[in-house]
Amino acid sequence: MTHDELFKTAVQKAKSGDHDQARSLLLSLVEANPQYELAWLWLSELVAEPEDKIIALENALTINPQRPQTKTRLAQLRQKYPQFQKPPADNFSINGRFLPDQSVLATDEEIRWAKIRELFAEQQVANGRQELAAFLRRYTHHEEAWWLMVQHADSQKNLLTALDHLLRLNGSHPEAPNYIAKIQPTDEEFLPMARLYERMEEWETAVRYYKRTLKSPINADRLLAKKRLPHAEAQVKLGKIKYTSPTATVLRLASGPMLLYAMLVLVQAGLNPLHASPFLCLGNLAFGAGLLLYSGLAHTPDHPWIEKLGETAVFQNRQRIRLFSLALILLPILLLLINTIARLLAFDLGPIDL
Repeated sequence: MTHDELFKTAVQKAKSGDHDQARSLLLSLVEANPQYELAWLWLSELVAEPEDKIIALENALTINPQRPQTKTRLAQLRQKYPQFQKPPADNFSINGRFLPDQSVLATDEEIRWAKIRELFAEQQVANGRQELAAFLRRYTHHEEAWWLMVQHADSQKNLLTALDHLLRLNGSHPEAPNYIAKIQPTDEEFLPMARLYERMEEWETAVRYYKRTLKSPINADRLLAKKRLPHAEAQVKLGKIKYTSPTATVLRLASGPMLLYAMLVLVQAGLNPLHASPFLCLGNLAFGAGLLLYSGLAHTPDHPWIEKLGETAVFQNRQRIRLFSLALILLPILLLLINTIARLLAFDLGPIDL
């Protein structure tokens, strides 16, 4: 499903009165494509909290500063809810627009975070959870705050939401799998579970939950699962690929051209190895060495051979190694070409009788 199709589905849900599903679809859309202006505008009408409405309109206005309706609506909300005004600042951007002082914003974030931690330390869990939710609506990047929300979530739905944001910021969080393992998902929670396992890159489990979601009674969940399932299945197949060692890869890349060069030398010697030119045989060795060096340079990360060679005084520059390998490759080819031309010139067909 494309972003436009997802947006149209969300709008249809909103117009039919299913605001929760519409809001969920729009949140998924802006997460995948933060530059989708219309999704932010619709989201500003569907979220309940005034601060969320202001944040959605600010994002829409950032994408398209020329839309007057957005400016008007944002100004009305800021006037109605002055507590959500941005902190004052004393600096301007280079184009003259008034911008908030980053040090003030950081200080405000630290003060609010310290207050929230103090509330939980004093066992004021209900007030702390409320302040934490408001904090996370503005500072969605705060990993520690999402982890605190995971620890104090008041429902499984909120726990899944907090875990999703936590793993979005840190997919390898050490404690998150312990909480996920304890969850007993309902039919409507298979999709969030699949997203969690996808963020942790546990693809096989993610595929199982996506397949369960395909049987969900919620159409929007089925559409999202159908969209994400092929990607997860592809990742499962990639995980079964067996990787060879870097040395085996380099030898494999170099062996083919070396064999071809040896066959050309053998053909020139009349398929008799005893008649092969010693210079061409030595040239094959140099050709092989050049191929090994060039293949090692193409390997990522650097092959240990290249690292050791780069430690020497002569080949500290990778460009020198590349030029040296090309010389070892091209000179034997040139030698083979010259030897072949010389043999052709020495071959006398004699007069041709017609």
